[in-house]
Amino acid sequence: MFCLPYAGGGASAFTGLLRELTDLTDLPDLTVTPLQLPGRENRIAEPPAFTVQEIADEIAPATDAPYLLYGHSMGARLAFEVARELRRRGLPGPRRLYVGGAHPPHRKVPLAASADLPDDAFIDQLVRRSGALPELKHVPELRELLLPVLRADFAWIKNYRYAPEPPLDCPIVAFTGLDDGEVGAEDMLGWARHTTAGFRLRTLRGGHLFVKDRPAELAALVAADLTGRHTPPEPDEVHLWLDQHPDPASPGRLLRHYDGQATITVSHADGLTLLAAACDPGIGVAVMRAGHSTTPPAAASSPSEPGSGASPAASPAVSPVVPSVASSPASGPGRSYGGPVTPAREGAGRGGAELSAGEREQIEGAAEQDRRWLALRAVAAKRALMAADGQGADPALADFPDLADPGPWRAQGGPGLDRLARWRVVHLPLHTSRGEALAAVAVPYDRVRLRFDMPAEQAG
Repeated sequence: MFCLPYAGGGASAFTGLLRELTDLTDLPDLTVTPLQLPGRENRIAEPPAFTVQEIADEIAPATDAPYLLYGHSMGARLAFEVARELRRRGLPGPRRLYVGGAHPPHRKVPLAASADLPDDAFIDQLVRRSGALPELKHVPELRELLLPVLRADFAWIKNYRYAPEPPLDCPIVAFTGLDDGEVGAEDMLGWARHTTAGFRLRTLRGGHLFVKDRPAELAALVAADLTGRHTPPEPDEVHLWLDQHPDPASPGRLLRHYDGQATITVSHADGLTLLAAACDPGIGVAVMRAGHSTTPPAAASSPSEPGSGASPAASPAVSPVVPSVASSPASGPGRSYGGPVTPAREGAGRGGAELSAGEREQIEGAAEQDRRWLALRAVAAKRALMAADGQGADPALADFPDLADPGPWRAQGGPGLDRLARWRVVHLPLHTSRGEALAAVAVPYDRVRLRFDMPAEQAG
């Protein structure tokens, strides 16, 4: 496994991961090889500049045997480009592309804008937002040593331009830190569009630099992925699977390994099936298609970027939105292999009837290009919330006060519905082979670790 570091990092960033993976008895043949980029650690005398081609040259001789790539933050984008460069050369690709704490390559990196700031402001941004060493602020020797490398790396990130090519034919496994304020689970889901061989997301405890701070947890997840070992969800964790299932009433064929260890909840929408496994029975999920083309609804590229990538504007009223987002009716209870299977409630009426007066007002007051996306988010959240509650409440009596908030959301209940404030709703934008979709997950936790699996036939 070749490892590429985050901005400013060197090969030593992977010391803990190397140690943990080496000690695992179920991966005796795995060799971990951190790559040292110029200008750092034992290559400190070299200018801190690199190219994708140079890194590919270093890996190319080893591609005649099975290999993996792991890249963290900047290194994830580097590893992705190296995999594409090796493919251009006609060489075998990696068996896995592991990416940690990184925006997908087709998206801009918000922190890259700090590359143009003066030194003090630049360092302050890195310390506050990406877990850089606080000592950079007040230790002149450390600043003198690392600042040139950080400047060079962030210049590479800022100047990077994604060039469309066919998706990779190896699985992509994405890792994100629960406390990472820069790259959350919803951001990491964007990597799914860059593979045709299946996508998986794993959430760790820790911040942006979990590869250095939580190596044992990361090693365990890598080992579980390579060996196919499954574990039941922990109390603060929800396992999600997105699949095309011929029998939506029988999710157990996919989730047999949760036998007796979890409650399963299921939602269906136009050929997509979203299943959730959790310890707590009070979990609700909903999945909704965002139309039948691969073009997302307005602003679907990111809930936090209204108006970006907009398709032709929807009409001002909420009701025309509904045909493009309506889900198929919920099936009856399915067979359970890990506890009860709860069908996600598909709502009273067809979408618009589920919205509160306040939500309708928000949507009608938004820019035209954002209305479809806001309505989609609101309806998906309502259906997940009603599935979690399971008491047949009128969804129009619950209200989400800010539909543009990236979330998690907490509902305000009407008379007698104070209990609905128990749940947080998390939105997950999904890119599948059937087009854009949106999932919503209602959980009774302030924070939740999400584990998401998308089989090969849905990714890409």
